[in-house]
Amino acid sequence: MNSIEYVGIERLFEEEGVLAGEVLTPSGVLLFPSGLDLESLRTAHPDAVEQLRKHGVERVAIKRHEPITADEFQRLIPLLSPPIARLNPLLTSVVAHQMSVVYSNAGNRELRERGVRSLFSIGVHLSSEVRRIPQITLSLGEDVERKFEEVFHAVNVAMLAGHIAKKLFPMWPDLAQSVTVGALFHDIGKAFIVASGYSVGKGSSREERSYRTHPLLGEALLRDAGINSHEILSFVRSHHEEWDGGGFPDGLSGESIPVGARIVAVANAFNNLLCGTGEDGRRSDRAMSSVIASTLGKFDRFVVRTLLASIGLYPPGSVVELSNGNSGIVLETRERDLIRPKVLLMTGLKKSRDASPEIVDLRKDSSVSIVRAIDDYGAMPIQPLVASSGGRGNMLFRKHRSPTVMK
Repeated sequence: MNSIEYVGIERLFEEEGVLAGEVLTPSGVLLFPSGLDLESLRTAHPDAVEQLRKHGVERVAIKRHEPITADEFQRLIPLLSPPIARLNPLLTSVVAHQMSVVYSNAGNRELRERGVRSLFSIGVHLSSEVRRIPQITLSLGEDVERKFEEVFHAVNVAMLAGHIAKKLFPMWPDLAQSVTVGALFHDIGKAFIVASGYSVGKGSSREERSYRTHPLLGEALLRDAGINSHEILSFVRSHHEEWDGGGFPDGLSGESIPVGARIVAVANAFNNLLCGTGEDGRRSDRAMSSVIASTLGKFDRFVVRTLLASIGLYPPGSVVELSNGNSGIVLETRERDLIRPKVLLMTGLKKSRDASPEIVDLRKDSSVSIVRAIDDYGAMPIQPLVASSGGRGNMLFRKHRSPTVMK
């Protein structure tokens, strides 16, 4: 994937690209800075070749293209044709805000229950939005302030679970809706544990015991708020049950585990891996591989297969190296060809990419294949929601729809 090439100075003005490093004299004096566009060099320094020859420089390193950054990729997506459907980030901000209010006020019964009921209504809207999005990994949100990771985890798991349910049961939209809402609340019991002064984790035996109570507490909190859907309650209660019976809180196994809980379990595991801080963290391809490896004994294989079929081995947003030496970002996967997606090439200079981003369909171009994944640009950076009236950080929206204007 090395795009750097050393060229003789006599060819310098015949090439296109940017300087790959600083051009220095033998004594260390800077002649031209790294990143300088060769076209700009020709315009500003028509005598550049003579200067280089005078100082004994015979070759310079150039890059044929400037790699696309994660921020640039986010800016390019709306320019692509055909357009790629993604969740409106305003909706993600609203859901995350509502969830953070519930988490922050878990010890206040009145505010907590109002928040749960409000989130329930927003979850229904979130489900309808998820149904129209084919490339779900490009809609997962990332907390730019790193303050409410558990909140964004809940929102992302809701999107993933709703997406899986839609693919697995396309004729049952009501089930997909219940799965989305149940996934949104799957960890709500943890908020109550923390509000009560206990820690939630997997370290000491006390932390482990607290951790294992969160599905039951979550179910109880929803009941107290007036959520009576048996499906949603069972999905929250049973999302840590495992296929071989090794889960909790009831030790259910196989098909005795509610199907929605099986879906939430896979979505939860995938997003936990995706948000990890280790070597495999923030890489959707590695998260998918890890979920597949855990299928035997832990997850429903049909649910895992559905997730794999819908996002592929290289999920949208994966930065990949191609067999021809180019690199690119996966835009779209197909159920019938999981390893030959559409890829946005990371070639050319920024000024030309903005005008005409180049996309290659690997299913149609059999001469090129993916060698490996090297990064992941899939997550959308989500800015915090700020109430226009100011000073109302704990505000709950009474109207259950995303606002059209935010400041």
